[in-house]
Amino acid sequence: MRVCVATSGSGGMKDYVSPVFGRCPTFTVIDLEGSRIKNVTVMQNFASMLGGAGIQATQMIANSGCNVVIAGSFGPNSSQILSMTRMDVRLYPPMPVENAIDLFNRGMLQPIFAMPISPYYVR
Repeated sequence: MRVCVATSGSGGMKDYVSPVFGRCPTFTVIDLEGSRIKNVTVMQNFASMLGGAGIQATQMIANSGCNVVIAGSFGPNSSQILSMTRMDVRLYPPMPVENAIDLFNRGMLQPIFAMPISPYYVR
């Protein structure tokens, strides 16, 4: 299983879950075998610099083969696209990525089905 966590800094297991998805600076991608961490990769989110960040970020994550995506919130564009994919979408508050993965492995937070709109989204 491949889990993508929107991260608020330079990425990695010690970084924090970003409060936003589309404009987070990095994505930390964790490959899990059962509940064991096999590999951790950090991807820069270049979409955060352009318009349509949510759409571009969602495409990047989908192309990387992620099954699960974790962030603090999702904007309207990413919410719409993610709802059409088979990705498991989870809302986690800002916390270290290692804690989020532990909660995920223990089944503490369930996937969301109705995508809430980010409170950071302003039109």
